Amino acid sequence: MLRKGPYRVYFHSHEPNEPPHVHVDRDDLSAKFWLGPVALARNLGFDAAELRKVERLVSEQEVELQEAWMASSVPNPGEQVTGVRFTKDLLVVDLRDGRTISVPPAWYPRLLHATQRQRANWKPAGDGFGIHWPDIDEDLSTEGLLRGAPAPRASPRLSA
Repeated sequence: MLRKGPYRVYFHSHEPNEPPHVHVDRDDLSAKFWLGPVALARNLGFDAAELRKVERLVSEQEVELQEAWMASSVPNPGEQVTGVRFTKDLLVVDLRDGRTISVPPAWYPRLLHATQRQRANWKPAGDGFGIHWPDIDEDLSTEGLLRGAPAPRASPRLSA
């Protein structure tokens, strides 16, 4: 997205649950900065003086970086769901652009333990960028499916 001297400023696609941010790398060093306002999220190796320099670089380019972030977060119409089916071992999702996503239902325990009838009763959600199974109250997004394995779900804690 931006190269300035030894620094490479970029962001990853498919980080839907993150506020706007950029990563800045130089050699084996890396930092992550939130945008709006610019704030350090993580530093992996920069010393304090260089980190201030990198933060200034991000601050000077903040408007352009936010515009690029927003442009990249616009949903791709090709990622809308056109079909959902299950094989013996896979959840298979067909997308409007012709791609097919296949993932194991074991990633989603509600789907894994659902009956065939419950699995067959799905509806498009989120303007077609998601799937909702009303019988088991499960929702998946194409963005999450394209990203890969879901993050582990936290176990509920019981308070005494």
